[in-house]
Amino acid sequence: MIRPAPGLSIEEQPEPIVLRMLAYGEARGEGGVGILAVLHVVQNRALNLDTTLKHEALRKRQFSCFNDDDPNRTNLLTADIRSPNAWAAVDAVCACFEKDLTIDPTQGATHYFVEHMDHPPAWGRGHAEWKETVVIGAHVFGVAA
Repeated sequence: MIRPAPGLSIEEQPEPIVLRMLAYGEARGEGGVGILAVLHVVQNRALNLDTTLKHEALRKRQFSCFNDDDPNRTNLLTADIRSPNAWAAVDAVCACFEKDLTIDPTQGATHYFVEHMDHPPAWGRGHAEWKETVVIGAHVFGVAA
């Protein structure tokens, strides 16, 4: 199992750790398929934009767990200690993803949101260019223009 490097900020962590933090922060309660779905969304974005997974994961205001105003952001650096079982589950899914042993359960999604939000995103359901692909757990996945 890999863990965050002590003394490094989130932005300084190596890509495999950033992916685990992303999966933990966004989908730790969603089970293996939900965790995998978040990883594939960031991969789909990176492929579409010809960037790295880390770059897309840390792109400003894209994944709420990395937002400066998210109260859980600071917990990401110690998630392996605070929630060892959840971290271990995320680590296992990430390891399979990194070895290219998975398929995309989102059907090419580049975005997702929590289905029952008080204020759903403007680019989601109801937007003319939103193409919903699948609902996994509490998250709605799709492609937004």
